[in-house]
Amino acid sequence: GLTILTFFLTKRLNSNLTATEAWQRMNWPRLCILLIFLDSYLFIFASGILVFGINLQKNTTACAAAIYLCVSFYTSSKVLIYAFLTEKVWIVWETSSGRSRMRSPVYLVCMVTVALYGAIVTIMVIGGIAELRQSDGLCVIGLKPTASIPLLSYDLYINVLLTALFLWPLLRSEHSTARLRRVATRTLMASAVALTTSTINMTVLTVLHGRELGWICLASCGTDVVFNAAALFWVTSGTSQ
Repeated sequence: GLTILTFFLTKRLNSNLTATEAWQRMNWPRLCILLIFLDSYLFIFASGILVFGINLQKNTTACAAAIYLCVSFYTSSKVLIYAFLTEKVWIVWETSSGRSRMRSPVYLVCMVTVALYGAIVTIMVIGGIAELRQSDGLCVIGLKPTASIPLLSYDLYINVLLTALFLWPLLRSEHSTARLRRVATRTLMASAVALTTSTINMTVLTVLHGRELGWICLASCGTDVVFNAAALFWVTSGTSQ
């Protein structure tokens, strides 16, 4: 995971930030991509230290740290991904109309949806589980049903919303340029991969009643963020982002 994320991050740094002028021209989508890669890298790195360095087993403090690590880095990565996809939705829908972000109903709907994720994060923090299993002392982390079910519902909702918003311009292709159709197609595929992996991850956690062994939970979330990063790296390859 670290090797893949290092490759993504260095490629974007080399291609976008080789001069001072590049920093000055930095737009929000480019910055968002860099932050997603950096956030994912730090999550995998910190998870590795907890699992292989400090050791989660029979360590109450490390076990508690694992759930907070997972919630903080995982959710911040998701917020950045949703923000990036919202920007792409605005580009696909409003380039031809020329409407600004604050005058675009589609953009505002997406922003309100992303803002609602703040409530989900709060519920996740309150509903976090971190305990040592009495039988063998293994670290078990996860989310209570009061947190995992709202998170799963939100993932399903935003998955359907963003898929529909990228799919609709393709179905009405006569009203868009070839470039916008290409952007919509690539972003639709990337968002489908990113959002589906998240939904599967949360579904598995919910089916397991919100409890997984610490290292398994961190590994599944780590796999999720790596898949997300790979999808976004692909969608921004060969484009101005």
